[in-house]
Amino acid sequence: MTTQHTRAVHPAGTERHHDLGELGVRELITELSRIEDDLRGVPFMVRRHGMMVVNPEVAPLLARQRAVSAQLRQRRVSWNAHPAGRRGPSASWPAPPWS
Repeated sequence: MTTQHTRAVHPAGTERHHDLGELGVRELITELSRIEDDLRGVPFMVRRHGMMVVNPEVAPLLARQRAVSAQLRQRRVSWNAHPAGRRGPSASWPAPPWS
């Protein structure tokens, strides 16, 4: 499994460095939500030298979004490829009565 080190800049001006392989699924979903909020707040096109161009702040956010999405897909694939054919028991949910 390869891990990806990436950086995201959040509206408060703080930078966050994460090894995405160390984050849990819930943390990845939270990070994806933050990125999408950041993308909504950044104009996609800006005027430079009299021309409309893609905002340079968008590219790192899109790269981070792709990296987080890839991690979530990788988790889904590894979850579906569990040796027993299904995921192990979860501590957060009781076993259903029919099992």
